[in-house]
Amino acid sequence: MTATTGYGLDAFDPCGFDGHWVMVNDESTIWDADRGEYVPEVLKGQEIDIRHEGDVQIYRIRVDITDDLAIHMGYECRFGDTEWVPYTVVQIDGDPDHPALAPNDTLKQGTRLGAPIAWIKQVYVDPRTQYRITKNPDGTAQYVMMRRLSEDGTRNVGTVLTPDGTASIDKAFMRVPR
Repeated sequence: MTATTGYGLDAFDPCGFDGHWVMVNDESTIWDADRGEYVPEVLKGQEIDIRHEGDVQIYRIRVDITDDLAIHMGYECRFGDTEWVPYTVVQIDGDPDHPALAPNDTLKQGTRLGAPIAWIKQVYVDPRTQYRITKNPDGTAQYVMMRRLSEDGTRNVGTVLTPDGTASIDKAFMRVPR
């Protein structure tokens, strides 16, 4: 199955997301279950590089967790494919045994170099909307993320839903030159 299934070839165009994206920290929030409210993003930053080759998305991300800890991850996934692909940790800058990389509610197996943090599928909706569906390495549901591109193509927002339907993360990204 290819991503163009259900779309005319002219209708399938995910390339509006191609580019280098930087998280806008002061517009990004996470759900704090203990406080019962959304709070500012706790990560120091995120940078994403996205490109498409046909119906395959090539996704690379650097997540700055603390001043001295960053992880680099990536995947290559065909939109609409029936196969799950690994979302893999390819580099850790800092202590690979840092407590922030330990197993947690979202990443049940934690974050380990060379290991997938999740298995994913990508769904194309329209040129400005796509979904990433994830499951933990043990096969349990992890989250669904909708990525939505602004009309002018300069911003995108990723909204994450937990398996129980809680909108747990809302991250804004700006397109910047590389």
